[in-house]
Amino acid sequence: MLKKLWIFCSLNRKYFLSIPRSLYYNFRLLPFSQAIKVPIFLSNYVTIKLKDGSRVEISAEKVHVGMIKIGYTQCDFFTARHHKSVLNIGKGQLIFKGFANIGAGAKLSIDKDASLIFDNQFWSTGPLLIIARKQIQFGRNCVLSWNISVMDHGGVLTNTPQPVLFDNHCWIGFNSTILKGSIIPENSVIAANSVITKADFEKNSVIAGVPGMTIKNGVNWN
Repeated sequence: MLKKLWIFCSLNRKYFLSIPRSLYYNFRLLPFSQAIKVPIFLSNYVTIKLKDGSRVEISAEKVHVGMIKIGYTQCDFFTARHHKSVLNIGKGQLIFKGFANIGAGAKLSIDKDASLIFDNQFWSTGPLLIIARKQIQFGRNCVLSWNISVMDHGGVLTNTPQPVLFDNHCWIGFNSTILKGSIIPENSVIAANSVITKADFEKNSVIAGVPGMTIKNGVNWN
């Protein structure tokens, strides 16, 4: 029994070290009935920036301890210490609909009145940049590699934002960029180093290139 406990503690020590900080932000961001279950684990290497009116919501059917992890190492070559994360909610809303594991090096920024939504079973491996000025939404079972950028605007304040939507079961390859107005259809793969700028793709497809184009249909990845 003691051996099993030691192994469990060794495997999960990165979470134990961040318990005090995670507790503080759970009770600051969530209603008491959810916060008491400590559903959000925040690495000590995550910088939190909040403004009055910032909103975090967990709308899952069941809320349980550690169901949302932000800023922890997900692979050997990205470490929380050297790939720090930032969560900036500027009077916008961050919504989780289930399990989410957001790896080290994530930079999430949500502007006033904007929303960033993660459905159940979201995974990101390493550095991730998401800037929401209107709405960015991920469906269920989305998997992101590293160095992914997602923006629902054109980079200047005068540019009109357009929502970015990911359907269920999408896989985004490393070094890819998803820009405003893009819709990634169900069961699709975005190849590495792609830039996506449009919404007229079919589901079950592989999309690649700059700008992204369909290169294969009828795929089914697992």
